Amino acid sequence: MAPDSGFCKHQLGKPKSAVRNGLVKIVLFLPLTLIFLSTSVEARTKPKKDLWQVFPAGHSHKGRSIPQQLEGALSFAPSPDASRLSPPGPTWSNKIHLSIPDHSAIQRYIRFYREEGRKTFARSFERSWPYLPLMTEILNSHGVPGELIAVAMIESSFKPGASYRGAVGFWQFMAPTARYMGLRVDQWVDERNDPIKSTDAAARYLKLLHEQFGSWPLALAAYNAGRGTVSNALKSRNAKTFWQIGKGGALPKITRQYVPKVLATASILRDLERHGFERPERFPVYDVVPVAVETPLRLDQVARWLEMPLKELKALNPALRLDRLPPDCGVELHLPSSVRGRFELAYNRFVRE
Repeated sequence: MAPDSGFCKHQLGKPKSAVRNGLVKIVLFLPLTLIFLSTSVEARTKPKKDLWQVFPAGHSHKGRSIPQQLEGALSFAPSPDASRLSPPGPTWSNKIHLSIPDHSAIQRYIRFYREEGRKTFARSFERSWPYLPLMTEILNSHGVPGELIAVAMIESSFKPGASYRGAVGFWQFMAPTARYMGLRVDQWVDERNDPIKSTDAAARYLKLLHEQFGSWPLALAAYNAGRGTVSNALKSRNAKTFWQIGKGGALPKITRQYVPKVLATASILRDLERHGFERPERFPVYDVVPVAVETPLRLDQVARWLEMPLKELKALNPALRLDRLPPDCGVELHLPSSVRGRFELAYNRFVRE
């Protein structure tokens, strides 16, 4: 939970807890993407730059440009056609080093995830598949190790709509922190549920914490317990590392467990096969385009235009709290690229009328 909470229900559990049965079936969909097109809807719609700016010029993944990588990794629905599947991935960047010590607490959680918590870990990882390529690109673009996607696995187990005690989304941001990091949270929109924008905010926040405390374990502790709690713990113990303040009562118990959990998860993600987990050969292809609409529209209205289920349209736009765009139209509408042309025609008729 980010950041100032004394307690958090971490989805991947702890060694002494029993693994719950009957987990929610995996739903492979991705409601958002960054594939911005130059085509605009006449008079009232326009393309949105949004998060392209987080990617440095010339940045690439496995020799493919960012747009190609994203287009290969994301699409509207899984396709049985092998030509519609993205390349294997992700591979973690070696440019941004995450040091994972051989600490007994980390090893204890690694054993737990390999044994008692194996099914929970595997299902959480499977739920993450559609998001991993793009999310790791966003983390790396901000100088954050891609393996820290483990934070989202621990926080929410990649369950869509995850919410606990005021914390929301894959990265479990509290509303004040989300707003501080530039996310919109109001009666109309909650961008903590936007997996792309929330990942960008989480990456920037983790980087900020790393710059303040000088190590990823301390940054993770601050992500969970808050910067003030970690600063006070370091001062009270005259310490410089998480492992020094991780003993005794300098930090809340949940935080003392949280950091080893994240690092254990990151260690497994670094070498899935060695730990007995399967890496997907291909990621399902998803194909969604965002369109910034300057007129408030109801989602049921758009669903009728596109002849698609309203439930499906809502799933593509999880940041919208209500069944319509906000009056200020300050967010984009996410649509399958295959129906963009139909939307433009219907929208233009709507504007003229």
